[in-house]
Amino acid sequence: RMRRTGSIASLLAIAGITLLLSGCRHQNELPDLSGLGAITAISREDGSGTKAEFENLIHLQENASDTEADSTENMINQISASKGAIGYAAFSSVKDTKKTKILSVDGIQPSADTIKNGTYPLCREYLLAYTGDLSEAETDFLAYIKTAGQQIVEQFCVPAGKTNTFLSDQSSGIIRINGSSSAAPILESLAEDYQKYNKHVQILLETTDSTSGLNAALEGSCDLAMTSRALKDYEKELLNTQVIGKDAIAVLVQAENPVQNLSEEQILKIYEKTYRNWSEVR
Repeated sequence: RMRRTGSIASLLAIAGITLLLSGCRHQNELPDLSGLGAITAISREDGSGTKAEFENLIHLQENASDTEADSTENMINQISASKGAIGYAAFSSVKDTKKTKILSVDGIQPSADTIKNGTYPLCREYLLAYTGDLSEAETDFLAYIKTAGQQIVEQFCVPAGKTNTFLSDQSSGIIRINGSSSAAPILESLAEDYQKYNKHVQILLETTDSTSGLNAALEGSCDLAMTSRALKDYEKELLNTQVIGKDAIAVLVQAENPVQNLSEEQILKIYEKTYRNWSEVR
């Protein structure tokens, strides 16, 4: 019995050493980053759904980023101009850009498959939110989005469901949509395609940010709010939602940056300023 106990203890010790060495190998996967110098952590502006969802997903309590970008285009331009910069944006908006590089997170690249099966850590939904009962025109438009419109959604991100036949009721009216700049290109294409089915509805779209859109819906100054972040508890009590599609938040660095992969913990430490220089990233 004593010998068996000793054998088990030896096996556990070997397993511990193996795990330790494995951890060391994982740390050593990062190349020499000393030449990158200081980290410039870039966030989106307050009110941005992408910012709110990014911080929620990495469990960031206090953002200590160095600067802000008020649009995806501005984010890309700032990152591409600085070798030490890091930022984030909607994957659907940056997947084809050559100015920046998309990092793997915990060893997983964002893609249609990893978003669909949820293995990529930084996934989020695009929603339309509204108060009270829908008008006939709004009901018809949302029915289109859930059916034929999913083919349009698939051109941008992972659709919420399968494409199905849509038959408009030919209702008429004006639909005012406000909110997320990440969701706006999808809604613009949906609104344009919807005209093939129903020319009696006019859709007015204003791009602001998720929080502004949700507030506009709550105040009654728009009919549908585009949001790229999850609703807060009080918003859930006051608003109804429909999922448009599912996307991811891509973590970006300059194209020449040698980093290929960061863990969620490393990203968190960058944005809370535990790491201030790239050479400190472990």
